Amino acid sequence: MKPRGKHHSVSEEQEGSGERARLQRFGRAALRIASWTLVSRVLGLVRDRYMFGLFGKGPELGAFHLAWTLPNTFRRLLGEGALSAAFVPVLTKRLDKDGIEAARRTFAAVFGALMVVLVALTAVLFVVVSLLPEAWFVDEEAPGYAPLLRTLLFLLLPYLAPVSLMTIVAGAQNVRGRFALPALAPAVLNAVWIAAVLVAATRDGDLADKAVFVAICVLVGGVLQLVVQLPGLFASGLAGRPRLDFADPDLRQVVRAMLPMLLGLSVLQLNTLITQFLAAFLIDTGAPSILFLGNRLLEFPHALLGVALGTAVFPLLSLLGGRGEHGEFRETVGRALGIGLFFALPAAAGLFALAPWLVDVLFRTGRFDAVAAAEATTVTRVLACALPGLIAVQVLARTHYALEDMRTPLRIAVVLLFVAQGLNLFLAPRLGTAGLALSSAIVATVNATWLGLALSRRVGGEGLLARTASTLGRAGLAALPSAAAAWATADVLTETAGSSLTLRALLLLLLPAGVGIVVFIGAAQVLGARELLEFRRGLAARRHARSGAGEAPREG
Repeated sequence: MKPRGKHHSVSEEQEGSGERARLQRFGRAALRIASWTLVSRVLGLVRDRYMFGLFGKGPELGAFHLAWTLPNTFRRLLGEGALSAAFVPVLTKRLDKDGIEAARRTFAAVFGALMVVLVALTAVLFVVVSLLPEAWFVDEEAPGYAPLLRTLLFLLLPYLAPVSLMTIVAGAQNVRGRFALPALAPAVLNAVWIAAVLVAATRDGDLADKAVFVAICVLVGGVLQLVVQLPGLFASGLAGRPRLDFADPDLRQVVRAMLPMLLGLSVLQLNTLITQFLAAFLIDTGAPSILFLGNRLLEFPHALLGVALGTAVFPLLSLLGGRGEHGEFRETVGRALGIGLFFALPAAAGLFALAPWLVDVLFRTGRFDAVAAAEATTVTRVLACALPGLIAVQVLARTHYALEDMRTPLRIAVVLLFVAQGLNLFLAPRLGTAGLALSSAIVATVNATWLGLALSRRVGGEGLLARTASTLGRAGLAALPSAAAAWATADVLTETAGSSLTLRALLLLLLPAGVGIVVFIGAAQVLGARELLEFRRGLAARRHARSGAGEAPREG
């Protein structure tokens, strides 16, 4: 019989090894998500270049982007917000406590209920759009704007059904350690979208007809996004026939958790929806397209850092929070937030510095002229200031939800939603689209700061605040010379880049960005940034795991 003390020592060693394995899997998952997201974002930039080249800053593209904002906001509310944040912890706990069969029943109940809700919601939105007075959307300079907007709304609203169902299908795969197919889904949509724009450019008809054709293809792409997830769902072991059981306790828990989150995690997305409509009616019908372009450039680093980190770390936070392992919980939050902010600051500084070249190289084509490009550059630079806050919110909001604290994010969200609209109404008439972008940047920063302070009080995270402040200081100091080097490189090479799109992208975007990254890494090393060391350790662990040595077995 083994001594009691030795038995405890072995158990503690195994437990510690298990925690390290979970942290390593979180890091590798974040890298996998970021890799697939990078592919999707590149395709998204190609897609938007073709869209702006075909339509320019005209009423047709403005109507398309306004109509697209509505279902896209539901995607973010559900896919990156309330439904995902409520569903993943419940499914994680059920799987952890009762096994795969119980988890499969939970998934089937939530999927079935969501199908019913989505059908009802789509029907309600169709009725609302039908009853809206056309006089609200009339533009004397673009007589066809109002009927086109209504048509595009009818075509794009059904998109919210497949993309919302994909949310819980992706969440189920994430809980089982499968991240590739959910991260690949946006790339599928973008590929279909690009093909649609290329075909539309060759079709007869006016720009309104082309916009309608693209909208139909986008809806088809949304369905394909869901279909692509099915192999991963079956491989996860959670696939089952959807069932309607509104008394299911797990379903009720998801609903109770989801309702307050609709504002708590996604206040910035609600603000984006309102801002797009205000842009169309306070500025001009082309303003939503300029804001869309600025947000697209912002979403590139936001998705690679914030969404990837938030998605990868949330199942682990839910598990640690549910078990009451507060030490590991704080360490995981600190690591995720530190890495996110450490790379967010140089990304924001680089986006600010290279904005003129980004807009010119990526979007200056066809009907998208110099005046529109200058407006888009200003909006992009203002929105770049929102990036650290947006990335921090992705981690911090999920941290509150992992602790089953729904009220704090809700209270913050309600206050900031009113603040944002007040800022929009004040700034838009004075600064135009730049004013609306400034409002978004202010709200994102305040939201992150408020969530961070609330979390510190909840978990006793004085050390977390100190670590975050230290990270911001080092990253900020390293980001300044990085951005300056990127700007100087692009400025020097502007005259020699020529007219070739490939050469201009290489010399004015990739090379300056590469120079900025090298300078940032060098400056970070001089400053002794521990985040850089942690990131390198994560890469080393990923290489070690891929070589077949030392990787903990993955469930599913």
